[in-house]
Amino acid sequence: MKVKLQILISLLFGLLSACTGLDPERYLSNKQSFMINQGNPPSYAEGYIDGCSAGRRLAGDKHFIYRKNATRFDKEALYAKGWQDGQINCRNEVLEEEQFFLKEKIEALSAKTPTHSKAHIKAAAHHEKISEIDAERQKRIEAESRAAETEMHEIWEELKK
Repeated sequence: MKVKLQILISLLFGLLSACTGLDPERYLSNKQSFMINQGNPPSYAEGYIDGCSAGRRLAGDKHFIYRKNATRFDKEALYAKGWQDGQINCRNEVLEEEQFFLKEKIEALSAKTPTHSKAHIKAAAHHEKISEIDAERQKRIEAESRAAETEMHEIWEELKK
C-alpha cells in the first residue's frame, strides 16, 4: 500500500513538474522533503533522489541528469536500495507521463477528424505503434527491474555476512 501511495504521489509530482515547468532541482528537493517527512531514513531518501534523477534521464527526460554516488552505492545499503527504488519508480513515471500525453494528443486529433479520414486512420496506426512500443518498453523495464532487484538482493546478502 505504501509503495502504491509513493508511486501515486511521484506521478503527481511528475505531472505537476511537466505542467508547471518546475526545474529538476526543485522537483527533486520537494520529493526528498516529502520522503523524509514520511519517515524514510536520510540515506535512503538521498539515494532515492539520485536514482530518481537517473531514472528520469534514462527514460528520456533531458531536464534531469544521471546521478549516482558509486562509493555510497557500494558501501551504504540504504542509499543503494533508495537509488534502485528511485531509479525504477521515476523511470516509470516518465513513461506513464509520455503515455498519458500521447493518448491525450491522439484523442484530440481523433475528435477533430471524421471517423474515416486519412488522419484518423494514421492516428489509429500511430496509437497502435505507441502501444507496441509501450509494451516493449514495459518488458524491458520489468527485466531491468528484476535484474536490479537480484543485484540488490545479492548486495544485501553480502552486507549481512
